[in-house]
Amino acid sequence: MSQAIENLTRLTARLLDRQPHPTLPGWDSVRLTLLEAEPVPDRADLLSQYIGTDLDVAVPTGLLADAPPGATLRFRARLTTNGILAERAPEEFSVQPPQ
Repeated sequence: MSQAIENLTRLTARLLDRQPHPTLPGWDSVRLTLLEAEPVPDRADLLSQYIGTDLDVAVPTGLLADAPPGATLRFRARLTTNGILAERAPEEFSVQPPQ
């Protein structure tokens, strides 16, 4: 069995769509366009390679509040064997309305 690499990346993304996550109660499956990515000190950066692409990310529903499509999200996430997950209890998470 392989061990997951400890990783975390700070992301800025445009929200495209969201729906309840099919297997994680209390989470949404969020479709977004990755605009920017920055490494987090002392953690591997496995997500910067996806800048400019659309990704599906699992995000705790409560963090998104009523964020509409077009909103800009800033948060930290990690790549897991089950996909990309936002932090469950983040140090930082922000939603800016569409401009």
